[in-house]
Amino acid sequence: MNQPESSFKEEIEPSLLAQGTLLNRMTNRIRQSLELPEILAATVAETRSFLGTDRVKVYRFHPDESGEVIAESIYQQRLPSLLGLNFPADDIPPQAREMFVKARQRVIVDVLSQQVNVSWLNSPDTAEDLAAIGLLQRPVDPCHVEYLTAMGVQSSLVVPILHHQQLWGLLVSHHSEPRVFSATDLQILQMVADQVSIAIAQSNLLTQAREQAAREAIVNQISTLLHAPLSIQAILQIVLQRVIEAVQGSGGRLFLAGTEATAGGHLYAYGTQPQLPDAAQPLDLEASSFWQELMEGQTKPVQPALLLSLLQRSPLSKAAIAASLTPDLMEITEEAQPVVYPAIPHICAIADLYQEPKLAALQAAFAPSRIRSILIMPLRYGQQSLGCLSIFRDEVDTEKAWAGHWDSDERQQRPRQSFEVWRELKQAQAQPWLEGETELIRALGTHLSMAVMQNRLYQYEREQRLLVEMRNQELHTARTVAEEASRLKSDFLSSTSHELRTPLASTLNYLKLLKEGFYDNEEELKEYIQVAYQSAENLVDIINDVLDIAKIEAGRMNINLEIVHLPTLLQEEQNLFNLDSRRKGIALIVECEVDNVYADKIKLRQILTNLVSNALKFTSQGEIRIHAVKKIDNSSQSKIGQIVEVSVTDTGIGIDLEKRDLLFEPFVQADGSIKRRYGGTGLGLTISKRLVELMGGRIWINSGGKDQGTQVSFTLPHTDALNL
Repeated sequence: MNQPESSFKEEIEPSLLAQGTLLNRMTNRIRQSLELPEILAATVAETRSFLGTDRVKVYRFHPDESGEVIAESIYQQRLPSLLGLNFPADDIPPQAREMFVKARQRVIVDVLSQQVNVSWLNSPDTAEDLAAIGLLQRPVDPCHVEYLTAMGVQSSLVVPILHHQQLWGLLVSHHSEPRVFSATDLQILQMVADQVSIAIAQSNLLTQAREQAAREAIVNQISTLLHAPLSIQAILQIVLQRVIEAVQGSGGRLFLAGTEATAGGHLYAYGTQPQLPDAAQPLDLEASSFWQELMEGQTKPVQPALLLSLLQRSPLSKAAIAASLTPDLMEITEEAQPVVYPAIPHICAIADLYQEPKLAALQAAFAPSRIRSILIMPLRYGQQSLGCLSIFRDEVDTEKAWAGHWDSDERQQRPRQSFEVWRELKQAQAQPWLEGETELIRALGTHLSMAVMQNRLYQYEREQRLLVEMRNQELHTARTVAEEASRLKSDFLSSTSHELRTPLASTLNYLKLLKEGFYDNEEELKEYIQVAYQSAENLVDIINDVLDIAKIEAGRMNINLEIVHLPTLLQEEQNLFNLDSRRKGIALIVECEVDNVYADKIKLRQILTNLVSNALKFTSQGEIRIHAVKKIDNSSQSKIGQIVEVSVTDTGIGIDLEKRDLLFEPFVQADGSIKRRYGGTGLGLTISKRLVELMGGRIWINSGGKDQGTQVSFTLPHTDALNL
């Protein structure tokens, strides 16, 4: 095949030794750094120095097949700089990009002769290695000639740079004059391109390791913070802020679903939030069907090969998934059968919320803000949904520098006439979520889930412990009460048996005297009969008290409420106790300012009799005063309004204030010495309290202390209350 001398010479120059020295120097300089910008800068500098051309550049392809000049070396400004400029995908047609990969073709263009020399390392048909380098010479496309001429280029050499069998970029040499390239030039540039491919792979590994280390450092910081000695609410608020900042978010929310013990849920928010224009309350995003579907998740068969792929991706992925799977996780093989595992949390990355149909109903809430992208991480522990982490990212305005103004209209086929910088400004652009960011959020979501679950388990354990302690305390209290009740009943039986024996023995003794005629005269006979009668009456009173308390405790005490004329009843009580009060030298005073009261007359007389009897029993000097007055009951529990308050006040031995509430318990007196000195069963106040309550009133005791007297007061409805 003939090759024009103007563009390509198939000869070996310089010598093999010089060639090796030159290549060694170039590769050593490339290998001095693992930083890709430094590697590429050294590559273009050494390549331009070796070729002696005006410009050498490295052109990198973007995912959309456009490209950018990311490294450049120019000799004495003989050609304009293209560094940092972008070129549209149409500048390098798809078929050319395909041949760069398939045949690993190198292209040499001579604008003056309008010839192009194409060199292949692989077969363009089968992509297999060729035994010898394939060469093809053909005319240059007129558009390409016009394109290079507009750039000020007369000769061009292009060598592809591959990475993982994909077209990563191009190593390009431009010269402002016609230039002949030898086979040695092409061979060395191919070696340089191969070295750059290796350097790219190493640099990518370094970059990935650094990014992984940075992500793990963030995870460790958050993990440490999750175990800080603060309240869980304070910790989660700080963690939310740190997580949002870690992925350059503008705001976010952490929603924790409620438990059986706590209804609803708890929401933590930070930064920019969606808000309906006229809504007074924050928008409840997590209640929407879209968020609910993500949080509920699904349990489905997982292919072992896919699961292994997720586990092997990185330690963070493994940690994120391991919390959701069974203990035999590490025993999974690609040959294993699909198994239904608890749902792996599916992270939802939405680059543009206005392009997501499921969010159409919520777009009005986001419109007032600049929020454009959303990242949602459901929080799960096994099969239990705990809530979700949502991160927002604002839209941005972008600026991109292009090599000349280009028209995206396919009907415009002519090449650009100028490569002067043309800046393209775009407003309100969405920022896509990167894989590293989603992986970081997945790992952080796992740590959050575990921390939340641990806190819930701790709270549950603490509540159970408190319940056990309360139950133990209740049991202890019940045991104490039961023991006290048993003691009191024992004391009561002892006291009652004594109280019963005394009048019974007295009655029997006097009856025996009467039976045997041991009396001297009629007056002594009457005295014996009176004492026997009084003893029998005392015995009946004791039995009645016991029967009354038993009926009250059993709920069988009947109350017959009626209008009672209180002055008459109090006068009867005064007459009843006049003899005893005169015998002890104690004044019994009645002061009644009320006409009628609504009560059971018999039960009211029993209460007054008990209270006055106690007052006489425990008072040795002074007075006993019965006072009745009408009052208004303003207590929140009262529905009566008009009440009558009756007080029985004495100047007797008084009581200990700490024991006044106990005196209303059955079989209780202030202390044992009182019982031994004054006698009694300790049922009088208990019966009085129950009877007062049955009639709709209440009773209480006041005392200044020992030897300061006692006042027992109780209330009953006034007859005026019946008209309310």
